[in-house]
Amino acid sequence: MKTLSNKLIIYDDVCPLCKAYTNGFVNIGWLLPQHRIGFSQAPKELLERIDLDRARHEIPLYDTETKQTLYGKDALFFILGEEIPMLKPLFRLRIFRFLITALYQIITYNRRIIAGTKAPASGFDCAPDFNLRYRWLYIALAGMGTSLIAFLHFSIPPTMVVYGFYGLLVFCVAKGLIITDLQRKTDYFGHLATVLLALHIVAACFGFSDLSLTILAPLAAYWLAIRLSN
Repeated sequence: MKTLSNKLIIYDDVCPLCKAYTNGFVNIGWLLPQHRIGFSQAPKELLERIDLDRARHEIPLYDTETKQTLYGKDALFFILGEEIPMLKPLFRLRIFRFLITALYQIITYNRRIIAGTKAPASGFDCAPDFNLRYRWLYIALAGMGTSLIAFLHFSIPPTMVVYGFYGLLVFCVAKGLIITDLQRKTDYFGHLATVLLALHIVAACFGFSDLSLTILAPLAAYWLAIRLSN
């Protein structure tokens, strides 16, 4: 294991996922702590050396010696390939690169929706552009994940609690449908899909029951309201 002493990664510091995996690179010794910096804290002279529009959608890895920058999956492949050389042949496979690119794009264009975070209070905001295709791809995948979990684990018979849960769901969907602005509508359904997926994952861990739904459904509704207020 070696430290990439001449590499500096710039990440979305209001995105929990970005924080987690870049901090992981530091904790295992692949990057120096001072070579991990959030966009909102990055100095102006550093931001001027990278393609900011591209960096909002693909995390940049800046070389402090050559002044060159790798973006997105290429940055991640470089770090992983340098530290785990046996992975390099995998990273050269076209089908693997295609799948990772698709997954990366879905996540990066929806990371603020997935995390439910708002723009930083100061500094550069690296929020991605709104992309209708990737937003609905994420909503569809989250919906399929939710449906699969429900199919595999939701075995309790219809009760007033179950009817109440689905009544709340129908209300939430109807509320989203009446939103006229396209971006606001898709943002709304993105947040709703994220909350429903999280609710079903937690319920699957504790077991679907009247008790779990009674506790989790109001919490999910409150969480959705908090997300929409950001």
